[in-house]
Amino acid sequence: MSTFYLCHILIIAILDWYTIHMTIRDLYSKYQIMPQLVTHMLRVAGVAKIIAEHWKDGCDVKQITNLCLLHDMGNIVKFDLSEGVDRQKFGEIESLPHWRQIQKEYLNKYGKSAYDATTGILAEAKLEKYIPYISEEKKLYFTEARESELSHASIPSIILMYSDCRVKPSGVVSYRERIDDLKSRYGGVRTDTWNEWTYFFEIWMQSKVNIQLSEITEKSVEPLFDELLTYTI
Repeated sequence: MSTFYLCHILIIAILDWYTIHMTIRDLYSKYQIMPQLVTHMLRVAGVAKIIAEHWKDGCDVKQITNLCLLHDMGNIVKFDLSEGVDRQKFGEIESLPHWRQIQKEYLNKYGKSAYDATTGILAEAKLEKYIPYISEEKKLYFTEARESELSHASIPSIILMYSDCRVKPSGVVSYRERIDDLKSRYGGVRTDTWNEWTYFFEIWMQSKVNIQLSEITEKSVEPLFDELLTYTI
């Protein structure tokens, strides 16, 4: 076997090892994730980690936390990055021309759908195993899943759905505050039954954990950020 061939095999093995052992921080850097998105996903993952650790029936905490650290990787495609961008919605954006260029590259590569961009990134990064959970979470939310559907749904998708509804751009908030925020941002309720469904889902989630969900706050989640960035995927 030639030296060139052995070197080629070694390089492939090293790249595969790096891909398997890449940290969340490395992944965010590789795909140039906006700081606002990084912070959002860290918050959602922090909420999810605490919930998963207190799930009454037990669950895979690492899997669920990783899922939440990946769930919005492509969301830059849907951001309004114009000069008049709402600072209250996104916070202060440094190097706005730079992020417009990154957004343009994303749009050219993945299209306008944040879902397609996120799943495209996960496929490229060999993280396809998380895509079904993201797809399922989207379906559960838009169909306003009730007891029968939730009882057959995956725990990662359910926890992602709840955790994502605990985070505003300003930080981790109560479930009701986030629901009110969604109403104001998107012009009312999605369907005639959506508001009532959100109350049902909050009560259902509380029944599944041995912690008071209201105890999960920005103060309890923010200290987890450094640890979460070191997670390997």
